[in-house]
Amino acid sequence: MEDARSYMVSTAPAAEGLFGLLNNYGWRKMRALVDITKSRSREELDTHKEHFSSTDVAREVIAGSILQIAYIAIERYAVPKGKSENARHFESEINRLIRESSKARLKGTFSLPEQFCVGRDIGHLPMGMIVYAGRNQYNHFAEDRLRVLNEVVFNHLHNIWPTPRNGLSFNLYDGKHFHSYSVLAALGWTDSAKELGYLAYKRDLSDVLQIEC
Repeated sequence: MEDARSYMVSTAPAAEGLFGLLNNYGWRKMRALVDITKSRSREELDTHKEHFSSTDVAREVIAGSILQIAYIAIERYAVPKGKSENARHFESEINRLIRESSKARLKGTFSLPEQFCVGRDIGHLPMGMIVYAGRNQYNHFAEDRLRVLNEVVFNHLHNIWPTPRNGLSFNLYDGKHFHSYSVLAALGWTDSAKELGYLAYKRDLSDVLQIEC
């Protein structure tokens, strides 16, 4: 019977491999950007732009796959310890905004799912909620609107980091794009030096699953 430890062990090769690919595509994107700046004709520029775009999509898909593995780990095996003070404050502020607005999409009470209120706080939200919203945005990026909970998380991240560098974005209203890599950056899982991205991922999940790294 699978448990938290066996899940981490069985998914470790895939997760570690994805982080390796992510690092590789990070360098490819940098090279593609350099190629754009060195284009000597309109045809060459268009070719390099297409290469840059496809490289960017590949990186986002890899990041989204990492979020999917993390999401399943938390959904199935995380050990909730109750909502943090920051999480409760976040809920109360969103509910206050709902009460004060006549155009709020959500008419009932806003609540964060307790199963995903796990891990260290990132901008007043539990790490598990960042994974939750990031995974859902990845799976439903082509939809006109995400569910309210996911939008609220992304809007909060966008308010904290309105203009992140290196092409990152949490703005859901700038077109139908993946934001998976931006979410990994918010989680602190993108530092590829000496495989630190994978180690940070493993450390965070081990903490919420209450198993040894």
